[in-house]
Amino acid sequence: MLASRPLDVVVFGATGDTGSAAVRLLYHHGASLGVNTWAPAARNLRKLEENVLEPLRRSGNGLELTGDPIKADVDDLDSLISMCAQARTVIACAGPYEKYGENVIVASIRAGTNYVDVTGEVPWVNEMQKRYGDAALAKGISVVSFCGYDSVPMDLSAWLLAKTLRDAGDEAKLVETFATGTTNGGGGIPTGTINTVLLTVLKVRSNILNKISFGMLGTPPSKLEAIKDEHKGLKTGGKPLLTNEVRNAVSRDSLSNALPGRALLAPHTLWSAPHFMAGINMNIVHATAQKEGFTFKYLERSLFGGESAWESANSFRTLYGLLPALAPLLVIPILAPLALTPFLESAVWALVNRVNRIGKEEGQSHNKIQLLMNEGQHTGYTSVKGFAQGKNNMAHSNFESDYDPGIGFTMLSACTVAGLLSQRNEGEGHGFETPVCAVGGNKLKEGLVKAGVRINVELGMRSML
Repeated sequence: MLASRPLDVVVFGATGDTGSAAVRLLYHHGASLGVNTWAPAARNLRKLEENVLEPLRRSGNGLELTGDPIKADVDDLDSLISMCAQARTVIACAGPYEKYGENVIVASIRAGTNYVDVTGEVPWVNEMQKRYGDAALAKGISVVSFCGYDSVPMDLSAWLLAKTLRDAGDEAKLVETFATGTTNGGGGIPTGTINTVLLTVLKVRSNILNKISFGMLGTPPSKLEAIKDEHKGLKTGGKPLLTNEVRNAVSRDSLSNALPGRALLAPHTLWSAPHFMAGINMNIVHATAQKEGFTFKYLERSLFGGESAWESANSFRTLYGLLPALAPLLVIPILAPLALTPFLESAVWALVNRVNRIGKEEGQSHNKIQLLMNEGQHTGYTSVKGFAQGKNNMAHSNFESDYDPGIGFTMLSACTVAGLLSQRNEGEGHGFETPVCAVGGNKLKEGLVKAGVRINVELGMRSML
């Protein structure tokens, strides 16, 4: 069934930030991403043509689309099922996924199509897995979330480190990763991500106001829709992403990942800040670890300075990273009160628009990231360095990409995962899985390396400068 389908991949939500980035990557680099035939899908095909496809055709490299655009609407389940039935894998790019994601998952399961997304919405994925996990497993497909910057670089690095120690007859007890990155101009912040963050913050704010006003202001926490025996044409049921073991591991590591701290395993005396994605990535790293039989404490840190971050952090000028590590603590007291005011949304969007620096190009609105991707160029720098300690050995890893840690690397990674899933035989999926578990850590590494990512892992320790 899958082998006879005309498309390897369909990109749903192709007019948005992440969806259009996927289209641009597949247009220029589809073969190196393991995708030979693909098509974009959107609700508004005219917008897709004018804002995404026509600028691509002007890039002048002679490439052509491999599939006709598909009309599909997130509120029209039949159109989504028809879309999914044409491909081996669907990349879902319409977020926030809590609002727009469920029907695409349902359609992919009913059509027997592998599913990939780039959400970081852990509670939503946990709920979807409990609701549709058994149905996806019965279909023999993979439903794979967290395929972008959250959480592939950290999850794969942790798996490679733990696997390297195990191959040496040891077991990882502590894994520590350090993230840094830069962007070549504006446009690296996806609007869907901002909408997701705002949705979460506004919910929390409303709940707090409801409590302190004794129910007169805000709204109480919403109750999840009761799970019925059958929902949207599928039998319901499934195991959660957040098992008790995963929850316990995340709870144990949360405080360490929320505060600035001194590196425990890095070969230099340096301080680092909490990584802003650690609250998401911890869940995925530990979910993968549980599936693979690893048990370790996980620390995720952030360094500032892009490609020179390690040199800067190892310098007395920055007090060995202490000054930039403490900087977020100065910002939080300023931003926290803003979250309780009506001005939060406008302030956030003003900042995002300034960072993304929207400009005009031949009558169309494009930011710098979009312009670079229209020409098939790189968009920045993403780096994750990792260290692991076992009982008798240590290991270190390096993960680097020439795409920014926002839209650029996120969609490079998602397209790579989708390409790998499309190459599998029918029935090889095991339902809801993390990216590492879905395709295998070594295969994921190989796929990313083919896509231009530089990844290495070695036993022992040496200078990372």
